[in-house]
Amino acid sequence: MSKISSGVVLAGCAIAVALVSAQESSMPDTQKLQAMAARFAPTEISADVSKLTDADRRVLAKLVEASKIIDALFLRQVWSGNESMLLDLARDQSPAGRARLHYFLINKGPWSRIDHNLPFVTGAPAEKPAAANFYPDGASKAEVEKWIESLPDAEKARATGFFTVIRRAAGGGFVIVPYNVEYQPELARAARLLREAAQLTAEPTLKSFLTKRADAFLSNDYYESDVAWMELKGAIEPTIGPYEVYEDEFFNYKAAFESYVTIQDDAETAKLQKFAAQLQDIEDNLPIDPKYRN
Repeated sequence: MSKISSGVVLAGCAIAVALVSAQESSMPDTQKLQAMAARFAPTEISADVSKLTDADRRVLAKLVEASKIIDALFLRQVWSGNESMLLDLARDQSPAGRARLHYFLINKGPWSRIDHNLPFVTGAPAEKPAAANFYPDGASKAEVEKWIESLPDAEKARATGFFTVIRRAAGGGFVIVPYNVEYQPELARAARLLREAAQLTAEPTLKSFLTKRADAFLSNDYYESDVAWMELKGAIEPTIGPYEVYEDEFFNYKAAFESYVTIQDDAETAKLQKFAAQLQDIEDNLPIDPKYRN
């Protein structure tokens, strides 16, 4: 029996090695990776901060620091293996390793998004997981859907909500975990930075948004901060938090984290206001029945 078992184990190892070797041979080489990356045009996006106060510049620094945390959260949401793979790629100092890391960072994972999610890193699943990291590894869409349908209405609303992930329970079933629990260490650090930024700014609408968004990171209730975001005025306008649901290819339920910070361009804003002042006149002259106009 031991000889048969050993033979089976050796055969299994040989198959595994063969599969890894086949995958490695199919991965793009350095030249191909560089060509793939060259399809993305590097574009410097700058802003004139000369008119900002010293306090506002310090606000910007806090927001950039918080954005780096959010960027790492998105990487984690895309795939459960992203963080460990990124560390492995960062250790590879060869030209191929540098090229692979560069393309990994562009795509936020080991799949080329503009090539129908073709994998380009050895060890990555052949297909980009439709569940992302919002649902347990290995769980099928049908399995999760059946479980959701079995829940009481209140629990079903939580399971299908924007700000929860689904994880395996100890007994093999599923449990609902809110973002403020799943990502607690990262969101606590981001909340602290937003509160520090709120203390620095003199703009009341920005102070309100940053304070309420920091609260939302810890409470998992984003309504008040979303309202505050809609009311933002002033030179600095950040977008930070969970918004789009495209990464959840099971159901488009789960919101992925994102962050960007904009600074108002006064000259371009003045031009835009000229057009905005004509919107009603444009609408009044649209070639459609008036009942379909706002």
